[in-house]
Amino acid sequence: MTVDNRLSKIFENSCTLFINSGYPETKMKDIAKFSGISVGAMYDLFESKKALLDFIFISTLDKDNLTKSHEFPLKEISSSFLVKKNKTTYELYTKTLHSNLLNANSNYSLEQLITDLFDIFKIYGRYFLILEKNPTIDTNLIKLYAKYRMNLYKNISIYLQNNPSIQKVDNPEYDSMMIVDLVFWWATHKKYDSFENTKNKYSIDIMTKTIINALTNGLKK
Repeated sequence: MTVDNRLSKIFENSCTLFINSGYPETKMKDIAKFSGISVGAMYDLFESKKALLDFIFISTLDKDNLTKSHEFPLKEISSSFLVKKNKTTYELYTKTLHSNLLNANSNYSLEQLITDLFDIFKIYGRYFLILEKNPTIDTNLIKLYAKYRMNLYKNISIYLQNNPSIQKVDNPEYDSMMIVDLVFWWATHKKYDSFENTKNKYSIDIMTKTIINALTNGLKK
């Protein structure tokens, strides 16, 4: 069991290539070149490109995975294990959010909701984006992601209808989609796969405040 400091660089470069070039089109030699290592070294670390993809997913769900000791080369992970890992990480992380949305918690402000969404997508956004850009890599994970997305839309729509501090809207399900997709764009798409993503030096904290101001001015009573 050893720690390999190259894993963080491989993680970053693999995410970039899988999002922008696509998983099927990206070769291990492409990742090796971007990471400044040999193709042979890549296969010393990962038994296959699928094992590398699984490593990325696990490392998104558990950041300690990047820096802890491993037995190399890393092996492929079953889809069922990845689904279970999602349920014990993402679902646990968002449990309080959904509770606040559904329980008509009057202390749960629109400002806090938007901040929470930014926090979620800062952690899991690239993972979701890899799935969006590569919808055939794992149907079980794609279905789970679609479920998570629909639950966000539905529960935020319920929140908008029940929160007394928010003005009544004609189509809360559309407002809900707008909120989620707007935050996801700025937290994830703009940073990792937009046209000018190599020049994206904007402050995510300032953008969070900007979107909070825009949405609260439009939705709050």
